Amino acid sequence: MAVNKNPALDARHTLVVGATGAGKSQAIKNLIPRRGVRVIAFDPDGDHGCHEFASLPAFARELKRADRSGRNYRLAYTGATSPDDLQRFCSCVWAVLDGNRDTHVILEEAAQFTSGSGPATDALANLYLRSRKYGGILYGVGQRAAEIPSTMRMNSAHKYIGVLQGSLDAKAAMAMTDIPVETLLKTPPKQLRFWRKSDGEAPEYLQFKYLG
Repeated sequence: MAVNKNPALDARHTLVVGATGAGKSQAIKNLIPRRGVRVIAFDPDGDHGCHEFASLPAFARELKRADRSGRNYRLAYTGATSPDDLQRFCSCVWAVLDGNRDTHVILEEAAQFTSGSGPATDALANLYLRSRKYGGILYGVGQRAAEIPSTMRMNSAHKYIGVLQGSLDAKAAMAMTDIPVETLLKTPPKQLRFWRKSDGEAPEYLQFKYLG
C-alpha cells in the first residue's frame, strides 16, 4: 500500500509515443536522471538498462527487498505475456510508492497489454489516477498513438510525440497535443526529434541527446 500521501506534488506523468526508430528509449533516458533515483520498469524487451527479472514473483521479492533497504534502485519486469501480468506489476508498484520519495515508473508498450484505447482498468488505472500523490511519476511508452488507453492520455501532463506511422496516428496525436497532422508527419526518423506538449504550455520541438 502506498504511504505518505502528499497532495502538493505536481502532475508529472509523461507519455512518449513514436514508431520504431523514433528513439523512445533514448527519450526516456533523457527524461529520467541516470543516478540517484528509484526506477521500476515494465519492460518486455529489456530496453531500459535495469536489473531484469523474467519471473514476476522474483521481481516482486526483489522490489520489496530494495524498497526496505531505503536505497535507490533500477528494477525491471521483463517476462510479461498477458494483461494480467501488467496488472500484477502495477500492484507491486503501488505497494512501494512513498510520497516522501519520487519513484519513476516506466510502462513500456503498455497498450499491448490493455483491452484497447478506452479507459484503463484495475491496478493500471489506480496508478494513473492516484500515484501522483505518492511520488509516482509514470512514463507510458507506445508505438501507436491511436492505441494508447484514454486514461494514460488524459492523465499524462507531458506528452512527447516522435515520428509516427501514418495519418491515423498523427490524428490521434493531434487530438492529444493540438499540433497539426501535417506538422507531426514531418518529424524525421532516427534523429531523436520529438514534439513536447505540456499542460498549459505551447508545443515545443526538441532534440534529445543519444546517451548510450
